[in-house]
Amino acid sequence: MNDHFHTIVSLLQAELQEYGGLLHLFDRQQAFILHHNPEGFLELNIEVDEQIEKISHCRRDREAKVSEMASQLGKPAESTLSALVTLFPAALQPLIRALIEEINNLIARTQRRTRQNRMLLSQCVESARQLVATVDPGAVSCTYSPYGKVDRRLNRGTFTATLA
Repeated sequence: MNDHFHTIVSLLQAELQEYGGLLHLFDRQQAFILHHNPEGFLELNIEVDEQIEKISHCRRDREAKVSEMASQLGKPAESTLSALVTLFPAALQPLIRALIEEINNLIARTQRRTRQNRMLLSQCVESARQLVATVDPGAVSCTYSPYGKVDRRLNRGTFTATLA
């Protein structure tokens, strides 16, 4: 059983590391947005997708090991790790709690950074639309959507023709 405990600690540490990697990628993504580097942003999205897949893999591995351990201890297989912490050796319990807390903190930070990046990206797109509208007012048309919001569309043919 001791192997299960140490394996779960290792899996939590790996998951924590991968979340940290994702947060780092989101920081780089934000820098690309702020420095008006769309090519870098798009290239980085591939790394972000790969990192998210690594996190999913780590999470599945951890959940499978926790489920296996729970079953062996006579607990429901769907028990959460938090519910099983008291079954770990006393020396490992603070470590398990700290790892769980840090993973949850990193999840919250990555969610915040995702929202920030989306907002920044949205602002960049809006700024680009305004710039296009200033350069060629006929290139951007504004109408109202069925929900009463302004719907802006770039008339590509008009703008392309003015650039050529």
